[in-house]
Amino acid sequence: MFKKDPPRRPRPATPHAEAVEHVEQGGVAIYWRPGCPFCSMLDRGLGPDAEKATWTNIWEDREAMAFVESLNDGNATVPTVVTRTEHFVAASPQEIATTKGLIADAGKVL
Repeated sequence: MFKKDPPRRPRPATPHAEAVEHVEQGGVAIYWRPGCPFCSMLDRGLGPDAEKATWTNIWEDREAMAFVESLNDGNATVPTVVTRTEHFVAASPQEIATTKGLIADAGKVL
């Protein structure tokens, strides 16, 4: 039998504009959508550090969806991680570790 993932922690609805501001201040923004298994994997993989990033639901914010599509060759691929200097889709354990490091580094800047 398969083990069910624990329910995702509820996140405040952070608008795209606030995510952009967070990134401009040196933080990490994560664009996600409900039901995305890779988003859940990233959330679990980050553990308590997940709370230090700004999470924006692309299904609730048209600007966020358009932004993610602009970064990913027209695709609304999530979870998309964004910093001042880079962006990538965090769909592997290595990318989750990279995201965790970026969040740790952002904590030193903020």
